[in-house]
Amino acid sequence: MKVHTNLVKPGVSEAKKRLGQHFLKDTGVLDRIIRWIEPSADQVFIEIGAGKGALSVRLAEKAGALAAVELDGDCVSVLEETLAPFDSAAVVWDDILGLDLAELAGKYLRPGQNLRVAGNLPYNIGTAIIVKLLRSDIPIEAMFFMLQLEVAERIVARPETREYGVLSVLCRHYAEARMGFKVSPACFAPRPKVMSALISLHPKPRDKNAEWEADFEELVKACFAHRRKTLANSLSRNARFGGTAAGLLEKAGIDGTRRAESLSVSEYEHLADAFITSKS
Repeated sequence: MKVHTNLVKPGVSEAKKRLGQHFLKDTGVLDRIIRWIEPSADQVFIEIGAGKGALSVRLAEKAGALAAVELDGDCVSVLEETLAPFDSAAVVWDDILGLDLAELAGKYLRPGQNLRVAGNLPYNIGTAIIVKLLRSDIPIEAMFFMLQLEVAERIVARPETREYGVLSVLCRHYAEARMGFKVSPACFAPRPKVMSALISLHPKPRDKNAEWEADFEELVKACFAHRRKTLANSLSRNARFGGTAAGLLEKAGIDGTRRAESLSVSEYEHLADAFITSKS
């Protein structure tokens, strides 16, 4: 099965300037990824940045269905040939950041099946892709991504560490995050300048509305905007929260002399609860 979107495709030279591609070539690592993901016939996979199909073919062999998303026109023809033996696999020539994920998932997801997302994410837009997926309303059971080690460490970081920041809080608010294993630059072509790592994200049940989620993200960003300063100082500098910063922290039971990296995800959620209550 081969599916193309109606997207007006960018010229190859134009697209390649922003794709940030590093193709995983080590078959041992690819096989290890499959053992870690454990795809099965009751699962539908969306693969992001499928490239020429090194991981795609391994997913297609085991998953119930696969939608392999790829933007690079040079890769698409190779990818189609690679996945041609699999009737349950589709090639989607599109930009994942502009793609309607709910519509895409709806084409393949059947009752009783679980949706999973995997991919070797382009280095330059990896975090944007993850945030989009975490914010989406599609029923994703799990996500498995190859990222720069630095980004992976930020996602799984704990409070009171240098890596802990806005991305850490957002990812851990929306999902259970776990580090997989590190991958050497030698396993890729072209060879990147940094180490890579696998992470998994298992989305949590959603019990907040869109307004709460937007306020939560804005509060977290305001707290980390001046991370060397106290929470009270950081919030007081924010145009939206500045006038009520002291009262908000008191209502949430959080000491304003603490710094942003000391708060747990649950404390940030409690701070958002206090703000929502204060608005009503």
